[in-house]
Amino acid sequence: MLDILYAGLETDDWRACTESSENESVKATVGEGFAKLLLLGEKYPNLPASFYPFVLGKLIALYFSEESKEQLRFKQCLSVFFEHYASLLEKHKGYISKAFVPLIRSLWPGIDRNSKSSSYVVSNQRKRAVLASKFILQMMQTPLYKKETRHEPESQVNKSPEDSIQPPIDCTEEGLAIRIAIEMVSFKGKKTAAEKAYVAALCKILVLLNLKPSEQNLIKLMKKLLCRVAESVCSEKELLKDVKPMLEHLNSLDACPSEELSQDEANSIFEALGVSYDLDITAPATVPQTPAPCSTRPARSRRRARIAETSSDEEEEVASPPLSAMPAPNTLMTRSHRASKAAALAKITASRMRRSDADEDIEEEEEDVVSSDVTAEDSDD
Repeated sequence: MLDILYAGLETDDWRACTESSENESVKATVGEGFAKLLLLGEKYPNLPASFYPFVLGKLIALYFSEESKEQLRFKQCLSVFFEHYASLLEKHKGYISKAFVPLIRSLWPGIDRNSKSSSYVVSNQRKRAVLASKFILQMMQTPLYKKETRHEPESQVNKSPEDSIQPPIDCTEEGLAIRIAIEMVSFKGKKTAAEKAYVAALCKILVLLNLKPSEQNLIKLMKKLLCRVAESVCSEKELLKDVKPMLEHLNSLDACPSEELSQDEANSIFEALGVSYDLDITAPATVPQTPAPCSTRPARSRRRARIAETSSDEEEEVASPPLSAMPAPNTLMTRSHRASKAAALAKITASRMRRSDADEDIEEEEEDVVSSDVTAEDSDD
């Protein structure tokens, strides 16, 4: 029966409501039914534990889907459900924590499936995934309802939160932090643009989690995991900038940095969270340095260096003009061009003058010849 109902969540039937306001789509009706089933889960002990985070993730995805915007009644129903579900029981926090990584991974474009959509659609999908991640974080940080008990002893009323029984690891924000860190470590080597954006979004959620200093084993394990994350993003300057502040915060929470976490303690934490991850505690982990940003200031030019050298020697300043007074290259090119034109004009003028002088010499010679001929004729007469 649950399989048949779940098939209703997978259908694409978001048809508009008819004239009767009571008529809702199949997906909205089935979603409301699953929400009630999750609230009344205590009455159905035969349901598997994996059922709750799986269905919870589907309901959150429906709540933030584009198709459900017109289903106002359905969204109002889910809004009330999420508010009460996160505050009702402590184990609900564990289901919320388990639903986080699979849900955000499925919503993020380019991770589980190749996204061939336009950049506009991809941007909207990322925004929707970020909203869903912040919504789950808000559910994790919502305080539980106080249980009302009759004739409660005064000693119990004045009991401090530190003296109360600690919740299981998988129901705490520390447990969610470890799940997120393991997901971030899984992306090794060179990352695609979608993977970079996904890891950056997870890191921003990780920073918002409230980690208790009393959980020293969890703090030390988180440090180990984030060192692995820092090693995997050492070539990504922006990602490394997001990871290092969280590492610094964990170092401030670590009461005994010299005390190492044992392999058995780490494995017991992973087992309590229900995650399988092979972490070698003994392997050395170093935090890489953040790559220095490239300077946008231009390098000091040789011309400026020469100016500094000449300014330190007064005698050279007197002997030769300062380089700052030298014309710019464009000015030099203009002047050389003008000088070549002047030289060419001078050559043309000189050649013309030589030609005119030669013509004058020829005319004078002709006049001399004519005059000599006339003189000879006169002497003959």
